[in-house]
Amino acid sequence: MHHNDEDLELLIDKNWCLQNAFDEINQVYYPGGLTTGPQRNRLIEAWGQLVGKTKALAELDLLVVEYGSINKMSKSVRMSPQSIKYLRNFFESLPDDFEQIIPMKSYEFIEGRKCSLEENLYHEFKEVNGNNPTKSIQNLVDEYILAFLNSSGGSIFWGICDDGKVKSLELNSREKDDIKKAIYQKINTIEPSIDPTKIGIHFHKVLEATNGHVLEVNVPKSNSTGLYFNSSGNTWVKVNGCKQKLQGLALQDYIIQRIQDYD
Repeated sequence: MHHNDEDLELLIDKNWCLQNAFDEINQVYYPGGLTTGPQRNRLIEAWGQLVGKTKALAELDLLVVEYGSINKMSKSVRMSPQSIKYLRNFFESLPDDFEQIIPMKSYEFIEGRKCSLEENLYHEFKEVNGNNPTKSIQNLVDEYILAFLNSSGGSIFWGICDDGKVKSLELNSREKDDIKKAIYQKINTIEPSIDPTKIGIHFHKVLEATNGHVLEVNVPKSNSTGLYFNSSGNTWVKVNGCKQKLQGLALQDYIIQRIQDYD
């Protein structure tokens, strides 16, 4: 039975663990065949590209531990020990899931004055109105985190108006802790899941304000060809400096373009 490259795409499911990937792919591509063997290996590599470096390496190491040795794993999944070692090297060579986080800068923010930053592809300003900053931030933070993750990374600053003037959040220690917890709760609903420590949360003190703070949420750029979504299956990207929801055909086109850009 002949399989073309389009068939290969359909076979892989990013929700598979590595054992699932071997089980499913081995059924369609006979591991010992002259042509099907290499195709099977290519598909396992493609699974690694889809799930990303961290998960691929963790799953491979876990399988070796579960089987007890590379030789025992080799017999079970029908891939030579040499090919398993090559597979690990391949997973190692994949790009890190995220770009390195740029260390937080220290900014001088003065209440009522314009700050030195500008809103652009990497910086977003949000004014917080009302007397419940935790709720205001929690309602929107995942949309902005997703938009930056799916684009070029960057920071959202709460406590700065659109015109760049500082209108700080008045926060005590307990309120700062509440906001941090609320942000981490939202990060934990992102799919596929991400390491919450990859998102930087920093409260910058504001001069000429009592307990005044600007909250910065710093988001790295994702190196994955796939996009990140919230628990409702929605996603956002940064386009021309604005946050834009992607759905339907626009979402499909964006993903196709993204995969072509990475190839």
